[in-house]
Formats: sequence, C-alpha cells, structure tokens
Amino acid sequence: MRHRDRLQPLASVALALALAGCATKGDIRTLQAELGDEVRALAARQDSLLAELRFLNSSTQDTLRTQADQLFDFRGEITRQVQAITQTLARLEALTGENQRGIASVRDQLANIRRLPTGPSAPPPSTDSAQTAPTNPETVGGTGGNAEQLWNIAREQHQRGSFGTAQRAYEQFLEDYPTHALAPDAHFYLADILTQLDRPDDALEAFQEILTLFPTAAKVPDALYRIAVLQSEAGDQDDARATLERIVNTYPDATIAMLARDMLEELR
Repeated sequence: MRHRDRLQPLASVALALALAGCATKGDIRTLQAELGDEVRALAARQDSLLAELRFLNSSTQDTLRTQADQLFDFRGEITRQVQAITQTLARLEALTGENQRGIASVRDQLANIRRLPTGPSAPPPSTDSAQTAPTNPETVGGTGGNAEQLWNIAREQHQRGSFGTAQRAYEQFLEDYPTHALAPDAHFYLADILTQLDRPDDALEAFQEILTLFPTAAKVPDALYRIAVLQSEAGDQDDARATLERIVNTYPDATIAMLARDMLEELR
C-alpha cells in the first residue's frame, strides 16, 4: 500500500506536467525512472508476499499430512487394542466355563463318593493279634478306595489353582477320614491354601493343628518352617527364630532344616 500511495502523486505530477506542456524530456525521464523504481519495488514486495504465502501453505499441508498420519496410526492402535481385549475376554469366558464344569464335576464326584458303600466293618482283632500285627495307616479309621478318590480330587484341584474347590475337598477328606495316613498332608495343604488366599492367621492356626494332632508326622518340620515364615511376615521375629531353632535342633537331618538354618541366619 505504501508503494501504491507513493505512485499516485508521481503519476499526477507527470500528467500535470504533460498537460501544461512545460515538461522537459529530462523531467519526464526522471519521473519515468522514479515510477519504474516504485513499480519494481512494488513487484518485489508482491513476490515476497507470494513466497511467504506459498511457504505457509506448504507448512500447513505438511502439518495436516502429519496429523492425518498420526490419526491413522492412533486409530489402528485403538483397533488392535480393542481386538486384544476382545480376545482376552473370550479366553476368560472359556476359562470361566471350564472352571464351572470342573466344579460341577468335582461336586458330582463327591456326591458319588458319599453314595458308595464303605464295606462291612472288619471284626475286632484279638488281643494277641492287636499286639503283634502292624497297623496299616491306609486303613485306619475305615479308609479305603473312597479316601483315595477324594484325595486325588483335592490334589488335582489344588494343583490347578482351584483353591476354593480344593479347600472343600480337603475339608471333606478330613471330616470323613480324620485319622487317615494322609490326614497330616491334608491339614498341611489346607493351610497352604489359606496362605494363598491371604488369610495368614487362619493358615498359622491350621499349620499349628498339625503339631497338635500329629506330633510325629513327617510333615511336622515343613509345618514348623511355614509357621516361622508366617511369624516373620507378621513381625514376630523372636517367635520365628524360636521356631527355626526348634527345627534345626529337633530335625537336623530333615531337608527343610537347611532352609531353616539360612532363614535363621537372616533373622539374626
């Protein structure tokens, strides 16, 4: 605009001089030169503005293309995440159905076990035979094939991570066969499940029941070690050390004694 404003008076002067007839050739050439300079300056300014506009247009297009690419990638990522979530939900539904079928199967097996006959009771042994015949721990308390089936169900569900079903099976086993040779193991695994279910107080009580009910069982050293771990986690370090020392002193040859010694060193 400034160049255009400057051209208008120059053009008016040139026109006035031409009309007056008093303009010399030199004056006209001077005016023409000035007009040419102004025109060239105006053209240069216009070129600069056009170049700037082209640059801005190119930058805007690049930005739009970049944003479009980012939006496309984002949309693709969202689609992949939705597909992954859908697949995960499908797997969870399948696992839920499988667990429900497993629970129903265990329930049916337990019902069948209860309906099976336990067999006739054996006649009481004579005094002499009771003193000389060894006691078979597998048949103490009237146990037999039913106990084995129930035990296998409990262990299978425990190993599969179906803690609720395994817990009920162990409890049923102990209710039906409290003096079975596997009863200490049932108590131990039941306590382990309580630990897995984040019930440390109940687990501690369950482990201690093994010491009370089966003081000579092979599971006693392992139960003592688990008791020490629970005591340590509860902050009862003195009790934990005393339990570990009991393992080391009473069961020095037990496999768990090595772990007890290591843990005892850590607590000292």
